Amino acid sequence: MTTRARVLSKPEPQYTDEARAKAVTGTVVLRCIFTAEGVVKHLLVVRGLPAGLTEQSISAARRLKFVPATKDGRSVSTYMQLEYRFGFR
Repeated sequence: MTTRARVLSKPEPQYTDEARAKAVTGTVVLRCIFTAEGVVKHLLVVRGLPAGLTEQSISAARRLKFVPATKDGRSVSTYMQLEYRFGFR
């Protein structure tokens, strides 16, 4: 790989009312493919959280904007890991 994928914007997932009521905290870890076309695909949940937080994280990851990785001047797909932390603010 000549250059790595570069994230331009990483939308934050919503903290659900159910998660707030249950005081759920922690980190959702997702492994996904950042495609050469600039789309996040094939999301694998490495570590999830209850009360809708995993689903919120997946939704946020799908809205992520990035510049694809390159190899020899051409865009290529690559795996990346995303983490979304949830806690009381």
